[in-house]
Amino acid sequence: MRKLRTVLGPVLLAVALTIVAMAAPVVADRGNDDDQQNREASVRFATNGQIVFRRYFDDEQTKGALFVMNPDGSEVRRVTYPPKGWRDNVPAWSPDGQTIVFERFKADDSTSRVMVVDPDTGETRTVVPCTGERCLYAIDPYFSTDSQSIAYARTVAPLDAQDPPEWQLYSAIFVVGVDGSDARQVSSTPDRHPGQPPAFDTTDPTFSPDGKTLAFLRVRYRPEENTAVFVQPIGSPSDAQRITPWRMNCQDRPTFSPDGKLLLFRCMPEGEEGPSNLYWVHPDGTGLHQITLAPADKQYLGSSFSPTFRKGQGWITAGRTGGFGADDNADVFRILIRDGKVSRMVNLTRSEKWDSGPGWGVHPPAGSTKVARALPRV
Repeated sequence: MRKLRTVLGPVLLAVALTIVAMAAPVVADRGNDDDQQNREASVRFATNGQIVFRRYFDDEQTKGALFVMNPDGSEVRRVTYPPKGWRDNVPAWSPDGQTIVFERFKADDSTSRVMVVDPDTGETRTVVPCTGERCLYAIDPYFSTDSQSIAYARTVAPLDAQDPPEWQLYSAIFVVGVDGSDARQVSSTPDRHPGQPPAFDTTDPTFSPDGKTLAFLRVRYRPEENTAVFVQPIGSPSDAQRITPWRMNCQDRPTFSPDGKLLLFRCMPEGEEGPSNLYWVHPDGTGLHQITLAPADKQYLGSSFSPTFRKGQGWITAGRTGGFGADDNADVFRILIRDGKVSRMVNLTRSEKWDSGPGWGVHPPAGSTKVARALPRV
């Protein structure tokens, strides 16, 4: 079976984090409609809440659970407890900060499901069980802007097929209600031919802040295997557009900035051994820009904008190898971006385990009042 890519503050900070930033130029938005004004207001009043991440407990990465922490790395707390033989991965906050969605994967990689968890109580619930309806895998979940729907990647099998050959399988983006209802495919179905892999697989969906656009990854297998970032108007699969070059091999959940003007991800132009660095690009495909300059022994992994990132400046979070542990395992870092470059970086987890896949939300930091104070602004 071809394995899809799933690699994958007290009052906010006890010590104020100084943002001295004027980031790389972005395309000026000349729009003056209500949607744009609502997005700007949302960013203006956003707060930097807790960061969720996944921690692996074994070298084989067959055992993992979700943790949350404050933006300064304090108050690390486990929130999921998968049953024996399962691991939790790929978390994402709901925009309202009330819920975390994630994938629960069988340790032997035989199946997976989409679940949600209340970060305060630890109560979990299955949204996509993936036990029928042509579903082999359900992975890479991400909340819609209104927190009422979830996009995810599904590996689809032929109807009533037992152990179908690989060429009959394909992956596509589905959207489902947070209650598990009304699942529907929203990306195109690739061509398939006997004895050959599909023309492409589609994974890692995210929503734009206005809820009108999907971003996702597409893996092609011919003439060689590469990954690229695509965007698509929701409801219009035929209008999907590739916005990164195939040769850049960009991957790992392309996430929108809160103002919708940038997408953040990593690229591996020299192959899977690295280097692996963070890049961003405008949703129209212009302005592809390399943010980090790490060598191959310090590979950047999944990443996320902070809720208060705006106008191309501010904090992001990312997993990166070459961390604190003796085995150079990954840690989660907080990174300040100024002028399109890394201005400051803080290792938040400093763990002997493998920590990565962070997502930054607005859930109030532990020890804070109900409304967390935003990071200082310029």
